[in-house]
Amino acid sequence: MSRLDIMTPSHAQTVIDGLYRDVERRIAASPPGLCPVDLAKSFLDLCHAQTCGKCVPCRIGLGQLSELMEQVLEGEATMETISIIERVARVIVNSADCAIGRDAARLVLDGVQGFRDDYEEHILRHRCLGGMREPVPCVALCPAGVDIPGYLVLIKYGRYADAVRLIRKDNPFPSACAYICEHPCEARCRRNMIDDAVNIRGLKRYAVDNAGYVPQPDCAEPTGKKVAVIGGGPSGLSAAYYLALMGHKVTVYEKRAKLGGMLRYGIPNYRLPREVLDAEIASMLALGIDVHVNVNVGDDVTFDELRQQNDALYIALGAHTDKRPASRARTLRASSPRSRCCARSATITCRTSATRTSSSSAAATSRWMSAAAPFVSARAK
Repeated sequence: MSRLDIMTPSHAQTVIDGLYRDVERRIAASPPGLCPVDLAKSFLDLCHAQTCGKCVPCRIGLGQLSELMEQVLEGEATMETISIIERVARVIVNSADCAIGRDAARLVLDGVQGFRDDYEEHILRHRCLGGMREPVPCVALCPAGVDIPGYLVLIKYGRYADAVRLIRKDNPFPSACAYICEHPCEARCRRNMIDDAVNIRGLKRYAVDNAGYVPQPDCAEPTGKKVAVIGGGPSGLSAAYYLALMGHKVTVYEKRAKLGGMLRYGIPNYRLPREVLDAEIASMLALGIDVHVNVNVGDDVTFDELRQQNDALYIALGAHTDKRPASRARTLRASSPRSRCCARSATITCRTSATRTSSSSAAATSRWMSAAAPFVSARAK
């Protein structure tokens, strides 16, 4: 027991560990639109502080790179400075003894090549494109560009109906998204710098559940224009919704018996209750949108007829394809003797029918089957 030693971290180590965690949270919460020059310099300074100082490229080269990039940020550089930065970074990448120097210099080199216009903007016009274009992180990552901070404030003050109205300005499906949205807006939430992201989708769901019936806004004055929308899925209904608000006369043609597309036929009822979806679609159709279901465009009605009867067409046919997860069990089943026999038969059939199956793909299939043979034999044993 005399050799038992309980190591306790010192106060300095505790502080350093906390700083590393803070840096990690800030990197995770970095919004899109940051200045790539400033970001590269900050990472470069961090790497320079981590170097052991034994090799010249890290000890001196990273410091010189930092000074050159500081000149770019301060507007004191010239166009020749960009070439110097590239040459210095390339030398460090090729001569540094450790990954710290190589990674730091490679980041600078990739940044100069990928964001050259930002460097030139700093040098020629003394302004930062990143600062001019920097959006709110959650709004930038939302595919619909919804004003998330706006409706969160409305929810805070109990104005749930107004929150739903604000969401509808950019997204006509507030209820559906409240149930099934993948909430990419939370990935770079600035609350991550403190503890964790704000539960944006949960708050949207709370607003939808407590808002009750929220009537649609009034449509604009009729324009006299007619638009045919082919496809009653999320895309087609969204187009029909906003076109109707603009004052156009919209008619939706849907092949299936009910509207909704993948919202109805691709998402199970326990994730998106059908009564919620039906109520949301009925609210959208209340704007005066005409609907024709069980209509196969091309057979029941032709494109030429729709062109003649309308001023514009919006085609939203959808993409109903599956996405199967990869698994080792499926690989083993596919490489079984019976499957290999079927695969060879299919290959012969494809060749005789002059399809696109090429000799290279057949060779690749053969190599894949040979590689999977040990697993099949092991399973048989």
